[in-house]
Amino acid sequence: MKEYIISDNIQALTGMQLVGVDGVLIDEETKFEDAFRAVLADDTIGVLMISPQLIASHQKQVDDVRFNRSKPLIVEIQGPAEYAHSQSSIQSTIQSAIGISI
Repeated sequence: MKEYIISDNIQALTGMQLVGVDGVLIDEETKFEDAFRAVLADDTIGVLMISPQLIASHQKQVDDVRFNRSKPLIVEIQGPAEYAHSQSSIQSTIQSAIGISI
């Protein structure tokens, strides 16, 4: 099973490529729909990582795959800038998960 990343963030894409994950950068020349269809046609891809902005702008397509297909597993992967500005911390994640303030 392979992993693949579809991102609009060059840093996230480069970082994943450095650890051996193939992927594509979405820009004016490369359209999300084409890249997404290509991944869905490849049965060897088991995990698909997509940047948060691309998921938000293509929510219906992503949800259709998440709810109606067992493969690939779609996960959101944040880039460095998104991670640095993220409002959630480990503490708040644990707190919301178990409902106890730590």
